[in-house]
Amino acid sequence: MSSSSPSSFGQVAVMDHDPSLSRPSVPKTSISHPINISWVLPTDYLPLLTYGPLDISDLVLLDTPPPPPPPPSSSSNGKVMGNLALSSCPGKKVRLSGPVRGRAAINRDLDLDFTRMRSFGITTLVCCLEDSELDYLGASWSLYETAAQQHGLHVLRLPMIEGSCPTSLTAMDHVMEVVNRKIWNGENVLTHCRGGVGRAGLFACCWLLNNTLCMTAERAIRFVRVRRSPKAIETMRQAEYVIRYYQALITKQQQQQQQQQLQQQQNSLELVHSDLTLSVPSLLEIAQLEASLRLL
Repeated sequence: MSSSSPSSFGQVAVMDHDPSLSRPSVPKTSISHPINISWVLPTDYLPLLTYGPLDISDLVLLDTPPPPPPPPSSSSNGKVMGNLALSSCPGKKVRLSGPVRGRAAINRDLDLDFTRMRSFGITTLVCCLEDSELDYLGASWSLYETAAQQHGLHVLRLPMIEGSCPTSLTAMDHVMEVVNRKIWNGENVLTHCRGGVGRAGLFACCWLLNNTLCMTAERAIRFVRVRRSPKAIETMRQAEYVIRYYQALITKQQQQQQQQQLQQQQNSLELVHSDLTLSVPSLLEIAQLEASLRLL
């Protein structure tokens, strides 16, 4: 009869009760875990927002039901605005050798993820990843671009390194112009980074502010954290970008208002004479008036 030390018995007992050793790790796939798509705006609010901008942060955060939309006007084209969505990277493949610090392996399929996105009426993607990170995630740009074209998805690039932000405000403006045109034409747009939280969350905040759906940067961040994840906007650098983006929007709006006021002043004509009495001025009076106005 063989003998075993207490320590060896204890070691066997630990191994028998360790879940990670008693059963194989099963990766999350596009079939077992369909890609999670989070809509920025509650769909109940879309008909109302179609008729004009509205700060919806308080209404949604307080769980207030949306008021009914106004009746269609003669200027309305009858279309309801689209929506912005967030997700993790389609086709993502990470930790395939096994779980890391309790986080399971992920082995997504690019075609299945794109098919799911198209089933939600999504026509455009805003990819916030650089080529090198797409390679790391197993969805290289060449594969990504080809699959997107096959699924009828238009891709906009707004690359940012992890934890950071776009390199300029202009880069955001170029993408935002296209996204706004599509959404207000009734199309759905999805933005993603690696996990759909930090960089994609940054874009969602800027979109809310750009469309006056939130009136401060803090409200926009709080709103996205409720709609997507409490971890949305992962760094102070990202928070600062959202704040500065909103400040730039306000400055631009103020400059446009000043320019409009200046144009109105230039187009308005202030006359010296306010007397409307029918007096039939003489030619001498008219000549004297013309000469005096040349001196002004």
